[in-house]
Amino acid sequence: MKIRPANSADAVLLAELERTQPRAAGWGKQGFEGELAQKCAYILCAQEAEKLVGFVAARFAADMAEILNVAVHPKYVRCGIAKRLLQETEQYLKQHKIQTVTLEVAQDNTPAYQCYISLGFKPLHTRKDFYGPGKDAAVMGKNL
Repeated sequence: MKIRPANSADAVLLAELERTQPRAAGWGKQGFEGELAQKCAYILCAQEAEKLVGFVAARFAADMAEILNVAVHPKYVRCGIAKRLLQETEQYLKQHKIQTVTLEVAQDNTPAYQCYISLGFKPLHTRKDFYGPGKDAAVMGKNL
């Protein structure tokens, strides 16, 4: 498995991977193109042969960052890909003098929530109905 930064040529593949996710952010090709064009954005991909099997998208400013989007292809879930992508993203952020990172996750997304806890993220607060009526988001954060 190869871990590498995404580039503009990956936008279609990132959008295709995102469509495999039941809780997708819905960026689509144009959203990924826009994000990849931002100097304050960082998207890291996991690639198996010629296929993208995972990604993490983050945005940072000053000394803070936010994880915006995470996806792992359903055939590769629970193989440690998300954890590895997040760890490598944290290393990149540290190199850019980022001190804190936050993210939001659906409170009922137990596998993702547990992954973030295992990486040292702590629950900060709840955003009621963030993902729709009765679908709250847990805002989590950690110091790097």
